[in-house]
Amino acid sequence: MIRNMGLPGSWLVRLNRQHSKYRKPSDDPIAYSRWEFDEGEKVWERFFSDKVTIEGKNILDLGCGPGGKSCYYASLKPDKVCGLDASADMITQAENARLYLVPPGEKVDVEFVLGDASNLPFPDGYFDLITCSDAFEHFPDPEKALIECERVLAPGGQMTVDFAHWGAYNGHHLADFLRTWWSHIFWSESDVIESVRILAESEKMVSDETDRDGIETFTRRQLDHFKNALNHIRITDFEKYLSKRAKLKVKWRKRTSAHPVLWPLIHIPGVRELAVARNIYILEKLK
Repeated sequence: MIRNMGLPGSWLVRLNRQHSKYRKPSDDPIAYSRWEFDEGEKVWERFFSDKVTIEGKNILDLGCGPGGKSCYYASLKPDKVCGLDASADMITQAENARLYLVPPGEKVDVEFVLGDASNLPFPDGYFDLITCSDAFEHFPDPEKALIECERVLAPGGQMTVDFAHWGAYNGHHLADFLRTWWSHIFWSESDVIESVRILAESEKMVSDETDRDGIETFTRRQLDHFKNALNHIRITDFEKYLSKRAKLKVKWRKRTSAHPVLWPLIHIPGVRELAVARNIYILEKLK
């Protein structure tokens, strides 16, 4: 288990005071989805495009968020894309994004479903391909989610996974406030939360009055996400869950580091929990 090192909270504030900067929400109602579309393309082209085929397949985008990545996959000529997320707000955003990001001429069925990753509302062997990008760290029960993926994936089907685990340098998901690497490891949870609140208050003091409510709302959402939407999954946990799946096997894997100096450490048990920045897998269900 990775434990925090209990450094003084005041240090965290000082280290990040110059980096914390509130960005006004875009007037574009699907700005987040557009960003996800672009990120989805970058990740797919970097890690998966030369190894996994999307064209003609029935795809589940598990943990689809605001739907941007699902809409990107739709541009690669699948037969169908189904995005699933546990947040009704995310599904609403995804359905709105579909109107803009999937051209009317595209003959691809794209739908979004509100659902639980640990209890998927689909029959056995329904999907040819499951994509799961930046989502495994959010599932309340990631092991059950993997069991469900094995069930709904067709024999011979593939699953692509990429996620940042809890020990990653940015595993706290608070990059809008904290640029200090491993803030959640070097400092206690209470110090992280208090530091974010102090940084937000400092930002409100130098902001227009019209922005202050926005800063307050944004801070509240970010802290709620930090406290309640991260499952603290470790690399070791994910590999243990995989080892229990009789039909789901690793076809290819890759790990990235946040800095070249950390690269030699990413294969060393224990230390790798901090050295690895991102975990990437291609899984395949045995026929």
